[in-house]
Amino acid sequence: MSPYTHLTLKDRECILLGVTLHHTYQVIADQIGCSKATVSREIKRNGGRGAYSAVKAQQNYQQRRLKSRRLRVLENLKLR
Repeated sequence: MSPYTHLTLKDRECILLGVTLHHTYQVIADQIGCSKATVSREIKRNGGRGAYSAVKAQQNYQQRRLKSRRLRVLENLKLR
């Protein structure tokens, strides 16, 4: 079992609060229990410090998850 977990909406809200209060990546990471690299990538991926939105970041995450799924074998066949 992998020790890694995906960020939740609650985690993203904590990141937004930390960004708003001008906390460092390390402080934010300590609050949500992940590495500062994860926080840095999350913020950079979703608009940077000036435009980060927890809701938009969660929507982007869900869209990326849907796109990464493998298509089912029978999904592309046209059955008549």
